[in-house]
Amino acid sequence: MIYITGDTHGEYERFSKRRMRTQGMELTEEDYVIVCGDFGLCWQNNATFRYECEFFAGKPFTVLWVQGNHENYDFISEFEIEEWNGGKVRHIVRDKVILLERGQVFTIEGKTFFTFGGAASHDIQGGVLDRKDPNYDNLVKKAKRNCLPYRILRESWWPEELPSEEEMQEGIRNLEKVNYKVDYVISHCCSTRVQDILDPAPYKLFAPDVLTEYFEQLEEKLEFTDWYFGHYHMDQRIDDKHMLLYETIVKPKQI
Repeated sequence: MIYITGDTHGEYERFSKRRMRTQGMELTEEDYVIVCGDFGLCWQNNATFRYECEFFAGKPFTVLWVQGNHENYDFISEFEIEEWNGGKVRHIVRDKVILLERGQVFTIEGKTFFTFGGAASHDIQGGVLDRKDPNYDNLVKKAKRNCLPYRILRESWWPEELPSEEEMQEGIRNLEKVNYKVDYVISHCCSTRVQDILDPAPYKLFAPDVLTEYFEQLEEKLEFTDWYFGHYHMDQRIDDKHMLLYETIVKPKQI
């Protein structure tokens, strides 16, 4: 059985046996849980990371995930790319935690999934600061003085949160191979149109970007049953083909 959930940000209580039992779920070695980005596991290679890897290694089910915007992309790149179920992956915990790379089409339990992680960070009103900048200390003080969230280049923010042109083109090539038809789409953010439904004018927090526009173009050609995404920290059925997930764990819409 396949289940899907939203951002976890390193908080894994929803995967505990007790929590799952309260929701009527008894997962086995045959089951998968897909996380729609901001999983939070690959942040620092430290004792916490090793402890959490052991936590997931002891679970009967397998966690699959796509990248979010809050990821340590330098750390992720240390894991080799391999082939799995028709697409490119990185095994973070062998056969227990598997990163599904961008622009891939996977076949899982007889269903096809197009995966494309990433999103633009919106919590950087104080800027993305570089420790090498001679004005770094003053910029930190300014952000704190104005109560503006900021991030630090390659410590808490990475430019790889948004895809490269090659990643987007690879996604198109892989969709062409399946005639732009898959059962499900898994991403972190969503198309510009869907984002505008979630975040209407005039008080918009999320601006269009290269990835939301890419998804907008894909929506014009892609045939799919349901599109699942996270990022916006709500649980909401947008329409009959798009579902925003945060803390809820759901089964994919049946075809």
